[in-house]
Amino acid sequence: MHKQFKRLAKQFTTTLFAIGFIASAQHAAAEDLLDVYKLALQNDAVYLAAADEYEARKLNLPLAKSNFRPFISASGDLGRTRSDVTGTDITSDNNQLRLDLDLPLFDRVQSIGIDQAELEVENARIQFEIAHDDLTLRLAESYFSLLGFQDAREVARRQRIAIKRQMDLAAERLDVGLGTRTDLFDARARFQQADSDVITADIEINNALQALIEIINVTPETVEKLSDDAPLEFPEPNELSSWVDRSKTNNLRVVAAGTELLVASQEIDRQRAVRIPTVSLGASQRYTDNTATSISDGNDSSTAVALSLNLPLYLGGTINLRTKQAGLQYNAFEQALDLAKRRAVSDTTVAFRAITSGISRVNALAEAVIAGENALQAKEEGFSAGLTTNIDVLDAQRDLTRSSTDYLRAKYNYILSLLDLEQAVGDLGEEDILRINEWLTE
Repeated sequence: MHKQFKRLAKQFTTTLFAIGFIASAQHAAAEDLLDVYKLALQNDAVYLAAADEYEARKLNLPLAKSNFRPFISASGDLGRTRSDVTGTDITSDNNQLRLDLDLPLFDRVQSIGIDQAELEVENARIQFEIAHDDLTLRLAESYFSLLGFQDAREVARRQRIAIKRQMDLAAERLDVGLGTRTDLFDARARFQQADSDVITADIEINNALQALIEIINVTPETVEKLSDDAPLEFPEPNELSSWVDRSKTNNLRVVAAGTELLVASQEIDRQRAVRIPTVSLGASQRYTDNTATSISDGNDSSTAVALSLNLPLYLGGTINLRTKQAGLQYNAFEQALDLAKRRAVSDTTVAFRAITSGISRVNALAEAVIAGENALQAKEEGFSAGLTTNIDVLDAQRDLTRSSTDYLRAKYNYILSLLDLEQAVGDLGEEDILRINEWLTE
């Protein structure tokens, strides 16, 4: 009795904590995958940081172009001079205003810098798309992980009910002298294990829910489940080589690595271009106001225009060193591009095979569940007729539970493999979320 009271008190405390947590959190009816996807786009901190980073890197292009715009500056002096010349005290005000303009006309280094900035902005766009794909996968993994743990809890709950029924039957048979204490003790042990499995599933559900909340920043009221008639579709075309070829050119990380290689190539040209002369136009306007107390007053205004040519002759060997350094960095980016292609091929191959083998696994586990149900029914009938033991029935229930859990998880893994394949070939997008969302049901 005391133990039951402690258990009820613990459950009541846990319920109060859950109610308090939900009341303090922001709520939203994120019922399906599309709903939580839209919330993730609005609230995921990692994705929003990537968006800000993209906007910041987009400014590199106008910054590079600004080097070819006029530089205008103004300066001025306010001064007073006092001097004694042959007994005459002279005091004068010396005021000056100067306006300078400098306009670059030809600068090969800055021109290449603009080309590099355009590529860097394109690379920033690709990196932002990669962040979007990562968000899509993180969200899908979190969503279906939550569904998986919910399924596991339901299976564990049914397992506990079934074991409780067998435990009661074992106790009744023992009372009438038909059963053994071994059957009863074994049923009790398995019931306690089933009870522990339910508690573990509850903990895993809460952890998975918290992981989803971390992405969407709201607490979903309901989460739609996967429909029983969700299709098992093979990739189209169902040829690995076709998908591998697409990944070598369309994989976003391959495209990004290729862009970085182009920037590195232009960096070699930019360092070499330091030897090329630069031409600029300079103009200045100066106005001077001189006011003296003992000599004639005077104002002076002057204008100057000049075309400047700058030819670097020797810079301490920095041009050769930086050109060599840029060449070595180019080689490093070549290796990075090759590695990106290899990983794209590997990711595509793994995802493609996971889909094809996943379909076979789902079908096999579906048959295993049916066979397990038939086996359990046969064992229960045999137990009623005295042909099998209680342990045989419990073993059949355990096997059915394992097959049911594996079957449900295999369906979720199949869906995640579909998304992995689309990401590997650079085609992951909202349309994939819409397609999978149609497979869900309330």
